[in-house]
Amino acid sequence: RAALDFAKGPEPKKADAAKPADPDDPPEKTGALPPEREQHYFKYVARLSDLPFNAEVRYRVKLGDTVVREASFRTRATPDKAVRFALVGDLANGKDHQKAIAYRLSEEKPEFLVALGDIVYPAGRVSQYMSFFWKTYNDVDAAAPTSGAPLMASVPFYPVLGNHDVAAKFPTVPDALGAYYFFHAPRNGPGVGPWATPLGSDKAAAARFRADVGDSYPSLDAYSFDCGPAHIVVLNSNQSGNVDQPKLRQWVEQDLKGATARWKLVCYHNPAFSSSPQHYTEQSVRLWHPILEAGGVDMVFAGHVHNYQRTVPLTFAPASPKRDKRGRADGTFTLDREFDGEKNTLPRGIVHVVAGGGGATLYGPGLDKTAPLLRKEHGDNYADYTTKMVADRHSFVVLDASPDTLKLRAIDVAGKVFDQITLTKPQK
Repeated sequence: RAALDFAKGPEPKKADAAKPADPDDPPEKTGALPPEREQHYFKYVARLSDLPFNAEVRYRVKLGDTVVREASFRTRATPDKAVRFALVGDLANGKDHQKAIAYRLSEEKPEFLVALGDIVYPAGRVSQYMSFFWKTYNDVDAAAPTSGAPLMASVPFYPVLGNHDVAAKFPTVPDALGAYYFFHAPRNGPGVGPWATPLGSDKAAAARFRADVGDSYPSLDAYSFDCGPAHIVVLNSNQSGNVDQPKLRQWVEQDLKGATARWKLVCYHNPAFSSSPQHYTEQSVRLWHPILEAGGVDMVFAGHVHNYQRTVPLTFAPASPKRDKRGRADGTFTLDREFDGEKNTLPRGIVHVVAGGGGATLYGPGLDKTAPLLRKEHGDNYADYTTKMVADRHSFVVLDASPDTLKLRAIDVAGKVFDQITLTKPQK
C-alpha cells in the first residue's frame, strides 16, 4: 500500500529523399517491432488541490513503512514574481549525452521544464520510458554527469508530443503512446478532435486506453498554463500543424487573446523556421504565424531538429493557406536585423528557437554550410532568418521571466552558456 504525505515547507535535508535521414527513426517505420517481455508495473496518481501560489511544498512517498522518495517542489508563481524554467527536446534515446544534459539542467534549478517532444526514442513506448527516461530523470540517487539527475522528483514536466512519441501505433503496439500514461497536463484545451493523436478504429481498445490514461488524453495534445509572468501554449504539431481546423484555431486565438501574462510563448515539436536540411520541408506550423502574431506571441520553441538555432525576430505572411506538395509553406518574411538582444532588446516580430539538443543524435553541419544549400534548393522559401546555430554539441535553453524582461540562455553539455539574449517590451 502506497501513501503520500505533503505539506508546505522547506525542502527536506538530503539523506525528404533529399533530406537526410533521422538516425533515431523507430523500427516501427519499417514494420518491424522489437520483442518485448510482458510488462507489469503500478502507477499511483495523487491530486493535490488548493495549493497556494508562490509556495514550496514538501512531500514524502511511502510504501508501507518505507520512505520511497521525499523532496519538494515549487507551486506556480503569481504574475508579479520572476520564474526560471527550462526547455529542451529530443531527450531520451539511451545515450550518455542525455544524462549529462539532465545533470546540467539540475544545476540551473528550474521551477518547471517544457519537454519539446520526442521525449523517448525510438517510438514513445512504455517500455522505452522504463529503459531510457526514468533511469535518467528519476531513478538517480545523486545528480552527476554520468548518471543524470532526479529532476522529476521536484520539477514539473510539461510535455510536447513529438513524432517519435506517437510513432508506435495504437492498438497494434500495446504499450504505445507512453506519454499519456506518465504526464498530466492542464485540462483547458479544446477536447477531442482531429488535432489529437488518433487511437485507431478499434473503439473497444480506444476506450480501454482512455480509461487507463484518464484525462491525459486528449489534454496533452493542446493546453496552456501560466507561471509567473509567462503564458505558455502547447500544441501537437503531429496533428495540429494545419491551421484549417476551426475549433482548434478558435481555441488558440481565444487563449492568446485572453492571456494577461506579460510574456506569451508557444511550444510545438516541428520548427517553423529552421536552417537545417533535416526535416526542412515539414513546414505546416508556419501557417500558424499570423495567428501567433495577432495574439502577441513573443517567442516560439520547438525541437525535432537535433541542435540549437535562434532566429532574428520575424513576421511571416503565408502565400497560401495550404502547404505545397513538398510540405513547404511559402510566404513573405520581414526580418528585424536591428534586434541584438543586448543593446536593442525590443523585438519587431517573433523569435523562434530550436532546442532539440537534449540527447538524440546531433544534426549537422553548421550554418555556414546549410544556409547556402537551403537557399539553392528552396529559393525564397528559405530566408536568412537564423542568427545563431550550434550543431556540434548537445544543449538546452533556460528562460528567466520577470515582469520587465525575458532572458534566454542556451547552455551546452559542459555547462557553458553559448548564446544569450534579453527581450523587453514597452509598458502597457
